[in-house]
Amino acid sequence: MSTIKNNWERRWHPILREWVVIAANTNERPWSGAKVSATEEKSPEFDPGCYLCPGITRASGVQNPNYTKPFAFTNDFASFGLNAPDVHQNSPFEVVEPAQGTCRVICFSPKHNVTLAEMSQPEIEDVYALWQDEYRTLASNPVIKNVLIFENKGKAIGVSNPHPHGQIYATGYVPKIVEREVESAVLYRQEKGSCLFCDLVEFELSKKSRIVAENDHFVAFIPFFARYVYETYIVPRRHVARITELTADEIKSLAAIHKDMIVKFDNLFEMSFPNITMMHNAPTEDTPENNDFHFHIEFYPPLRSPDKLKYLAGFESGGGNIINPIMPDEAAAQLRSISTEHYKQR
Repeated sequence: MSTIKNNWERRWHPILREWVVIAANTNERPWSGAKVSATEEKSPEFDPGCYLCPGITRASGVQNPNYTKPFAFTNDFASFGLNAPDVHQNSPFEVVEPAQGTCRVICFSPKHNVTLAEMSQPEIEDVYALWQDEYRTLASNPVIKNVLIFENKGKAIGVSNPHPHGQIYATGYVPKIVEREVESAVLYRQEKGSCLFCDLVEFELSKKSRIVAENDHFVAFIPFFARYVYETYIVPRRHVARITELTADEIKSLAAIHKDMIVKFDNLFEMSFPNITMMHNAPTEDTPENNDFHFHIEFYPPLRSPDKLKYLAGFESGGGNIINPIMPDEAAAQLRSISTEHYKQR
């Protein structure tokens, strides 16, 4: 794909404060490894074997209601617990703290055979309304310090259930990446006197070459320091720290640009595009440092071409710097040209 050869440079990621390597010639390497298939199996609208479908009794013995709109429940096999054992240990090589928190599952639709990209904008707005409600409820618990909303989509990501759904991990501590992002925002404010993310949006708008889509309230772009080929940010033009601060009009605009982006992803290779979608909210505590954070969405698509996955192998896993094989400007231009009319309906 790349028209630029022999391009090797390190680009500073100002949000994570680490280097990203751009090596635009590596995507041309011969590939004989595992490949992703675009073949999709037809699924029924209701699957009696799916524990996320309406009316189904889950493995825990709890029955789902016959829901008709987005539905949330506590994960039956959660990674965190509000009743986690109160264990504390502080020897040099055995430091232990309780893993307090809770995990929620968000079913986007009662239909088993759709994806978020195939849902209507009003249906996506309903999902956002539930995300806002969940954040408010979870953040009101004094145990919870951070609420991480995300969607894992596709077998390539490791998702075993195709029913359209996402998850929320509400934890009794602030995860490392969120903590670093907050620190970066605070440091930037101290050095520049302004918001890191607001300035990033203005910079990308001035450059234009990496903008993928925009509307009255949001801008979608592939950042200069993108780690993955089609890594895309959606950032509000107005400074808000959390999803709960978005107005009704902003939610409509966000649902619209979110839908445009994920339809573009599907249309890119004419397949249901595997992806990790992360909602980056400020931690729950009402502090000046947290409130200086800027809510945004980050998409981490693992595909580098129609059949090649991006693997974090030796140097990246062991060395800690991710290598992007395509120039962000080229990836943005490609996505910008893609239609927002879905390539097919199931």
